Amino acid sequence: MISRHLTDDASTDESPALPADSAAAHLEAMAKGINDVDVIVQGLLDRIPPSKPWQRQLRAQLKEADRHIEILRLEISLGRDGVEIHDAARKLKQVLEVTNLQIVGGRADGWTRNALLVAYRSAALVCALLAP
Repeated sequence: MISRHLTDDASTDESPALPADSAAAHLEAMAKGINDVDVIVQGLLDRIPPSKPWQRQLRAQLKEADRHIEILRLEISLGRDGVEIHDAARKLKQVLEVTNLQIVGGRADGWTRNALLVAYRSAALVCALLAP
């Protein structure tokens, strides 16, 4: 019985293919997450004026996040392997995490803090969905 159990486990090493509906939902969630992050970052860039030093720093960090969004989209559209795409998503998540942590104790209003938190959580979700 033990030998049968071991042979059954050996035959199930490969991940089962996702059903078509599940795979489509996975891709839709991933695309929606990337789009949500992009919309929030663009909205913050449009809304925050570069008049004060902390605003200029925040804008620079948001531009860095925008650059990583573009890189992630390019990696996906070029059909790179999963590791490279996950690495791009991880870098985007890291940039937003640092930005979020720096803004928490700063002078930003609650709306900006909440928007950054939502962007970070969406980026974390995308990163988890893209994990190999």
